[in-house]
Amino acid sequence: MHEKVVPARRIRRDGPETLLAYAEGLARIAAGGGGPQALASHLAATIDATVLVEDAQWRHLAVAGTGERAIPASVRDLIAHQGDVEDGVALTPPADPRARAFPVRAGETRLGWIAVFPSGARPIDEHAGLIRLTAAQIAVELSRDAGAGRGRRRGFWDRLLARAYEDPLEAREDAQARGISLALGYVAVAVEGEGLDEAVAAQRNAEIRRVCLDTLGTRTGDVVVIERGGGFFFLVPAPLEVDAANARTAATLIPRGIGRAGLDVKVVGGVGRHAEMISVAQSVDEAREAMTIARRMFGGGRVMPYDDLGVYPLLHRTGATREDWRMFATRVLDPLRAYDDKHQTELVRTLKLFFDVGQNIKEAAARLNVHRHTVFYRLRQIGEIGRLDLDSPHDQLTVRAALAVDALDA
Repeated sequence: MHEKVVPARRIRRDGPETLLAYAEGLARIAAGGGGPQALASHLAATIDATVLVEDAQWRHLAVAGTGERAIPASVRDLIAHQGDVEDGVALTPPADPRARAFPVRAGETRLGWIAVFPSGARPIDEHAGLIRLTAAQIAVELSRDAGAGRGRRRGFWDRLLARAYEDPLEAREDAQARGISLALGYVAVAVEGEGLDEAVAAQRNAEIRRVCLDTLGTRTGDVVVIERGGGFFFLVPAPLEVDAANARTAATLIPRGIGRAGLDVKVVGGVGRHAEMISVAQSVDEAREAMTIARRMFGGGRVMPYDDLGVYPLLHRTGATREDWRMFATRVLDPLRAYDDKHQTELVRTLKLFFDVGQNIKEAAARLNVHRHTVFYRLRQIGEIGRLDLDSPHDQLTVRAALAVDALDA
């Protein structure tokens, strides 16, 4: 495919007429269907330089130039700082000390960099206006292409979360047609900033999003970001349960990551359970519910997994059935029963008696006919096996509710 390049004459300085003529040339290239390569070629021929364009992930979008001097494979590690400087950012050695990199931006979003390496003796600073015009036009092209792709991809995730697909095969075929690679399973993470002023909400949300993606990043695939209202849902690829466990742990570290990044903002969030791709909407619902409970019952400022909320999801949910309560009690008590069966211990009996006697260790030991240190040891085992803190009123409520449901069903 031949790029459409408007013939350009070399220009010595950025005067008003020069900028106008150059901008008209860029417009003609864009109207003719020219992309980043054609735009970079136009700039390189105009200012007698070599031009490298990279996207936000440092992938090459275009290379063009009039010089024979070798240029770096990437400027990723050569940018002295990433501030948005009008006259470009200096590159560190071994790059040519005269070279500059200019950000390619769409609003506040940085889409990449355009690096310019001069071939002649004339400094880059004289052509900063032309370079910035080129960067702006490349940003338009990238935004247009990305917008179309994002729209198609967003449409798939909207349908999936609306439970519009009848079976996994249908969902996978549609995803493939839209250029989406699906994981076998996902864990949903919901995150919102708390008390954000409207004047800074957009900027703060962009910072929260960046920290969340850095924290949740995984080798199992790309994290999907879905904006909802004033917050985000992150769908973390989790083919296996171990991947889901890693995702839950990472999610709980998001508030710490916010602090390390120096952001003056408080976040609250929830983590859904591991779900197959076709059932990811269930994990999203659980993440949203966990976030609500974390805010109302625990005061926010944390990201809490659904499975760590004990009885609260059932108390919060409208229309919980008797079977829901049975499943809850089974989930809480079965790990302890399994341990009792395997090791011939009495953890469940000890737990029930501990609450029956008002958490009196001495009385519980007497009823069980064991030393009180044995009761302490068993309670510690219960906490470790059931992932419970028996000193916490929240976990005590969960255990008491599970024991009550179990007794009523006996």
